[in-house]
Amino acid sequence: MVSKISGDKLQEVTKILKNSGLGRELADEEIAKIANLAVGKSFIKNSRILREDSKSRDLFMIADGRVSVRLKLPSEFGREEAIYQIREGQVFGELSLVDGSPRSATVYADDDVETFQFDHTELMQLLEDNPRIGFVLMRNLASIIAHRVRNTNMLWRNSLVW
Repeated sequence: MVSKISGDKLQEVTKILKNSGLGRELADEEIAKIANLAVGKSFIKNSRILREDSKSRDLFMIADGRVSVRLKLPSEFGREEAIYQIREGQVFGELSLVDGSPRSATVYADDDVETFQFDHTELMQLLEDNPRIGFVLMRNLASIIAHRVRNTNMLWRNSLVW
């Protein structure tokens, strides 16, 4: 279910942005500009939110619930393996937002999930029109991506040791 946000929901997305890595070092008025782009979107438990290889480029931020990021296993047709779980205040969809490539994984709702969705075109226009917001937001996304790559490297290292 999709809904435009206002009132309490606008305050909620603003608060989550302020307290998340995505909004780090952004001023209140800059966060408000980003928050105004958010669209509320709900997903029921076990529903697929994003499909690996799809061409969508929107960014999602979790307001409530958890999602699993899953990859297709090439050796077992149709089987997917959960590689990461994302929780309240965290984002997903950041890779396609940044590089324009198809989705690198499938995302499923582990619970009933409430998200805020940021349309790629609208967000990119905001970043172009506001270079400081663009720089800080992209730097924050780079930091989030780097953190996830480091975690993945550690998981691979640990699996190779055993």
